[in-house]
Amino acid sequence: MEPKHLNQTKQDKGISALIWCLSILMCVLFVACTVIGTGFFRIREARAAMTFPAQTEEPAQPEAEPDQQGTETPALPTPGVDLPTAESTPLPTVDPEVLEELPQLELNVQESDQMQTFASIPDVVEAASASVVGIIQYQPNARTGKLEEYGSGSGFIVSENGYILTNAHVVNGAAAVDVLFTNGEKSSALVVGADVTLDVAVLKVEGENYPALPIGDSDALRVGEYVIAIGNPLSAYELYGTVTFGIISATAREINIDGFVNTYLQTDAAINFGNSGGPLINMAGQVIGMNSAKSVTAGYDSNGNSISAEGIGFALPIQNVIEIANVILRDGGMVRPGIGVTIRTVDEETAAMNLVPAGCRVEELTEGAPADQAGLKVGDIITKADEIEVHVNDDVVEYVRSKLVGDVVVFTVYREGEYLTIPVTIGDMNRFNH
Repeated sequence: MEPKHLNQTKQDKGISALIWCLSILMCVLFVACTVIGTGFFRIREARAAMTFPAQTEEPAQPEAEPDQQGTETPALPTPGVDLPTAESTPLPTVDPEVLEELPQLELNVQESDQMQTFASIPDVVEAASASVVGIIQYQPNARTGKLEEYGSGSGFIVSENGYILTNAHVVNGAAAVDVLFTNGEKSSALVVGADVTLDVAVLKVEGENYPALPIGDSDALRVGEYVIAIGNPLSAYELYGTVTFGIISATAREINIDGFVNTYLQTDAAINFGNSGGPLINMAGQVIGMNSAKSVTAGYDSNGNSISAEGIGFALPIQNVIEIANVILRDGGMVRPGIGVTIRTVDEETAAMNLVPAGCRVEELTEGAPADQAGLKVGDIITKADEIEVHVNDDVVEYVRSKLVGDVVVFTVYREGEYLTIPVTIGDMNRFNH
């Protein structure tokens, strides 16, 4: 017979082992439940993501600052998850029979000293705000084919029967376009035509008696004049009708934006993403420019870090915008000869250092454009256009622009130690740059 204290010890050990096993089992069950629960949540989250596209999620709200002008932003509807379908919003096409009825936009040209100016900035804003609209473009979901909100910008009404101007890049690639008005109403819009070179598009909404914004004279502007920008930074809904104020910093800046060199008005009125296509307005309440871009980088420091730029915004002079808009209204579009290539000058010094010929190096190709279809490749150095030697970018650009759509230009290029001749058929940039 075992001693009593030894028997008690064995019982204690048995109980301890049982408690230890139960503890391990509970831990295993806890971990399993956690994993299963997390997996279930992720499955639900994934299903939600499939049901409600990313574009429809509620955007983060920026910190709001008090409105210095004391103006009120109209109450606008919050976008829901029910997105337009192809049937509810027309595709951007032009009915040739309608073109005969399109108006000719005219400038309201007045000398600066003859213009009737408003008494205050709020007066200008109050008079002009109803003419400023939000532009929403839709593209099909690659998986479902259903149209979804893809991007947005600003625009302004220029005729009582519903013609609206905006930037071409605001509607490029759109399968459908909506216009959002200050009263919260939304209407489908027809894209009459666009010019990617100057970055101008003409839209049309049905109806009459729209509040058209008077068109001013951008040629009469002087550096230092007060101007007001109205638009929809961030999105067509969040900060609709934002007003910023500044001066004209320069009246004719030659700026390269997205490979296109145009003349711009420079202003320190704040212009942000989403302001594109909105009006720049003088103190007479007239639109004198179309807000198009801002410079976010002033340069780079010695370590290669970018230096932020503030107060450098650019607007297309309204004279240039109206000239292109009238061509679009008359012809239903604007033809711009091009081949869909971005090039960079290779000077003699750079060429000698890299043991290549001087000329114009191909930096980018637009997929499906004439240059891409003809077989030009990134890295090719163009040395001749037909039999004419090219030395700088403008040599190629000007030669191509001098041709008609359908003409063939034979480029001589240097590629990996040999010269090739590649014929390229000139195309219309407004067709292959969408």
